[in-house]
Amino acid sequence: MIINIQGHGINLTPPLKEYAGKKIAKLDEFFNNIIKAEVILDARSIKAAIRSHVAEVSLWVGGKKVIRASEAGQDMYAAIDLVSEELKSQLKKHKEKHIQEKRRQGKKFKKLSREYNVDEEEEQEGPKIVKRPNFEIKTMTREEAKAELKLLGLEFIVFRNAEDGEATVLYGRKFVDGSTASELSADDAAAKFKKGKRKLLPFFNSETNQLNILYKINSGDFGLIEPSF
Repeated sequence: MIINIQGHGINLTPPLKEYAGKKIAKLDEFFNNIIKAEVILDARSIKAAIRSHVAEVSLWVGGKKVIRASEAGQDMYAAIDLVSEELKSQLKKHKEKHIQEKRRQGKKFKKLSREYNVDEEEEQEGPKIVKRPNFEIKTMTREEAKAELKLLGLEFIVFRNAEDGEATVLYGRKFVDGSTASELSADDAAAKFKKGKRKLLPFFNSETNQLNILYKINSGDFGLIEPSF
């Protein structure tokens, strides 16, 4: 998390700045995808010789949402304590909504890529490629993709990399995009897949010029996913 702390109308001493930084950094414990925090410590004149100590914080969290809070205290340390408590409350609510939304997306994804069983009486001549329903992929950073993969409990996730716009697959701890995936036809990818013990094969489809994902389904066939933007 990037933390920027500014002081308005006060002497922003190193101890005060360090205290504010530690308080804001601890918010990662409540939501681990905070990208940036802007902190303003402001001593505002209310009446002659009276000042109100106000701490204002803006948090940029995953999903391009901004969470803001402002609290006043008897001194600036108290204001920082109060605003951090308010932010904790807001982050917990945001996290609950985020988890509910991701679970809904996870169910939708699993429905789209559901593995189906082949009729036992159907004669099989070996594995074949079965195209799965296309689905739109979201733009996110690699860190956001890691968080979603863990949250949804999936084996892999496909996303558009926010840094370069490339379709990217994350499985385990490995990222694969069009520049790092092997360029193969779908048939060649299936032949390569048969020889190995892997469960997933991202490849750059030489016929469509797109990143594709090949994986095994319950029937013994190979599911082919073609992400769409």
